[in-house]
Amino acid sequence: MLQVTVKRHDRFQIELKVAYPLSKGKRRQSHEFDLYFFAPLSLGVRRETYSKSQFYADLQSHLRLTTPSVPLDGFVQGEESPLEKLRAVIESFGLDDSVEPPDAYERAIKLYCSMLKSAARDFSEQIRRATDEHEQERLVRVFVESMQDVRREYRALRSRIQRPGVAQTTLGIYLFGDEWLSLLIEDRGYRLLEELCGGDEVDERYAELLGLVESETLYRTRVGYPSVSREDGDNELPIFRRSVLKKYMASILFLQTEVRKEGAFLRETLFGIAAALAMIFATAIAFASQTVYGALTPAFFVALVVSYIFKDRLKELLRTYFQKRMSRLLFDQRTSIRDAAQRKVGECRESFDFIDKRRLPEKVRELRDSQHITEIENRWRGEQILVYRKRVQLKAKAVHETFPDYDVPGVTDILRLRLTEFLSRMDDPTKELFVMDDEGYQRIKGARVYHLNLVLHLRGNGRADLRRFRVVLTRKGIKRIEEVRSQGTSSTISGGPPAREK
Repeated sequence: MLQVTVKRHDRFQIELKVAYPLSKGKRRQSHEFDLYFFAPLSLGVRRETYSKSQFYADLQSHLRLTTPSVPLDGFVQGEESPLEKLRAVIESFGLDDSVEPPDAYERAIKLYCSMLKSAARDFSEQIRRATDEHEQERLVRVFVESMQDVRREYRALRSRIQRPGVAQTTLGIYLFGDEWLSLLIEDRGYRLLEELCGGDEVDERYAELLGLVESETLYRTRVGYPSVSREDGDNELPIFRRSVLKKYMASILFLQTEVRKEGAFLRETLFGIAAALAMIFATAIAFASQTVYGALTPAFFVALVVSYIFKDRLKELLRTYFQKRMSRLLFDQRTSIRDAAQRKVGECRESFDFIDKRRLPEKVRELRDSQHITEIENRWRGEQILVYRKRVQLKAKAVHETFPDYDVPGVTDILRLRLTEFLSRMDDPTKELFVMDDEGYQRIKGARVYHLNLVLHLRGNGRADLRRFRVVLTRKGIKRIEEVRSQGTSSTISGGPPAREK
């Protein structure tokens, strides 16, 4: 089944991450989803104010290979460990005889760092899920020891690379990996400190994690990496450098896309038919008028003008009719998906439109209506329904061949949608209220929010699933996102508790 996460990327963007798994034994595999937006009419988002081109301008889509999975404690041990495979790549190319580093060397370092990030994230999640305190302490020790082993063994590779005759670019790529590894360890350590210890210095886990983080900060300071944060600075360079290194390492997983409009030939053919039918109508009126009124008479002249007016309107009506019909049969655009070697690994089709509630699938309508929290306004004034559809077809063999040494479990689709168009017509983010107190009453502030409901209909590998999310918005942006359970409960999945309005 398709796996999906929905979260707040920043104040103005929601992020959907959809994983398309690949089953063994199937050459081509198809996955699809429909994303329905239920927007209150008070937001002013309508077909006349929000076009297809605006939607696609607000949407960013990135397709990447799902990171091959390797457990953190198996990163440096065994012949099949990522470290041994990286070492084998370095030794097989004779880097000291090379003017520029081979592509396989750069790809191996990028993949090693990307896989380590995924393994560290998964192990951190395992630590969070542990309910027993002693088990959590044990897992923290394993995390710290594993990270110490990873950094020690990776940094031991420097002596194999920094030799006379090796190009500076070759060493630079290795050092990018070293700096990124240090930043990754520091970031994961700080996150665990915040989530597990909360600043409690007595906690045994605090000392171990803080020691790991501190050693990496001192290391980057000693070797001169410019990514060390300073308490008394604006830290512009560290943040910029972290972002660049993150994108550089992750680039090994991203797939290349080529977008083109779908049905362009059919669209132009139908528009031509519309023009031809309108011309036939105008010509028939002209011939009939000439027969009745004769040529070069005032009545014939008036008939020609009237026929031209109706011809122009008829052509536009036919174009609109054909456009609506095509939107139900065709998608807006088709995208070819290729790997770094320009081999085609699949394609996807996308469409966006406004639809009437009568065209909603029954199960989608039921889920949308399953729970209402202060949604009287939506029932009274109604909603606009927007739908984004995506169909993805993947070549399983081509995907697996991108990294022959690892099992690639599938493709991940990262979509980010900017919601600024939904915010422009909102009221002020705070409203004045009155409450009673010991001295009588006082004025307080309350948050003015709007609810944008999302229903996601997922289909793949013969299975289907429906999930609903509520995006809580103010004019300042996205406040939080909640998943609405079918039984009527909801849980906050991003954005944290409601922030105090200022």
